[in-house]
Amino acid sequence: MNAEHQPQSHLTETPEEQPISDDVLTIPNVITVLGGILSLYGIKHADSLKGMVALVAGELSDKADGSLANALDQRSKLGIKLDPIRDKIVAAAALLKLSQEGSASKAMVATIAGLESTKAIATAVAEYKHDQLPDESEPLRPTQAGRISSALVATTTTLLIIGSSAESLGYQKTAKTLKGLGRLGFAAYVPVAAVAAGQYVKRARDLMNSDQK
Repeated sequence: MNAEHQPQSHLTETPEEQPISDDVLTIPNVITVLGGILSLYGIKHADSLKGMVALVAGELSDKADGSLANALDQRSKLGIKLDPIRDKIVAAAALLKLSQEGSASKAMVATIAGLESTKAIATAVAEYKHDQLPDESEPLRPTQAGRISSALVATTTTLLIIGSSAESLGYQKTAKTLKGLGRLGFAAYVPVAAVAAGQYVKRARDLMNSDQK
């Protein structure tokens, strides 16, 4: 990758470079897909114990697939793209759930939706322009800030959804604790996601400008 596209701060650093394969059917990729399905099922059925367990299991699996890919040396081009796509789909479903049930303020939902949309659009533009460069064989990777913000938004929405479900089941103290933790997660998410969005917009802009050189 050209030097101008390289991140400059610790929040922009990408994971250590490892060999990346063209394999599609890998254990981490299967876990990513199955984990996403569990998360979506859990979001839809969060008012039941089975749904809450599925949601937590799905989100935990999302945190494990990257580590497993490194441990098994199964990092793939599909996996690098699949994981953030999974995160965005699940985040969108979670925000829709929170919005419909009023489990989070409109300002919170709008802030998350705005930042995640900015990241998604900038990433799509960057991916498109990157694929047109003849000397770029390595796929674009999420920045460190992008990875952290994705983890924080997943944690925030999961806590708020389960907290709302606990409240409906009569566990008021548990619900209050979970919702409080969710709001703390949101407070931590906003600045990191803002940094990530800025990084992705800059990367997309740099790649678009590369056509003019």
